[in-house]
Amino acid sequence: MPFYRAVVRPDLLDESRREAFSRDVVDVHCGVTGAPPSFVHVLVSEDRTGQLGDGRNASIVGTIRSGRNEAQKAEITSRLSAALAERAGVAADTVDAALRDIDASYTMEGGVLLPEPGSPEEEAWKALGSAS
Repeated sequence: MPFYRAVVRPDLLDESRREAFSRDVVDVHCGVTGAPPSFVHVLVSEDRTGQLGDGRNASIVGTIRSGRNEAQKAEITSRLSAALAERAGVAADTVDAALRDIDASYTMEGGVLLPEPGSPEEEAWKALGSAS
């Protein structure tokens, strides 16, 4: 369920760097939250419309299950902005990162409603994801 969308300036990341950054996203999200890697989704697109604005090279917004604490969210955004800046070869202060919380009960993964983080049902859900 976690879905991360990165928008970068045109030609900032070639295919191999996009793939590497996508792996970074999975590693960061799973390392912080314990989610199975198969549940993390990443989209990297180029800003061809000027939405980034002046002085910005990239942004990443993640939609994650609500219930993560502020320290977890701060770690995710900090690590992702640093990883994207490094992969793109740009200054870290030109990369924005943010997270949006969504109630787990509003989303499904593999046809199953997602459990709330920290709930007893979460361990069974994680086992489902690691089997795929």
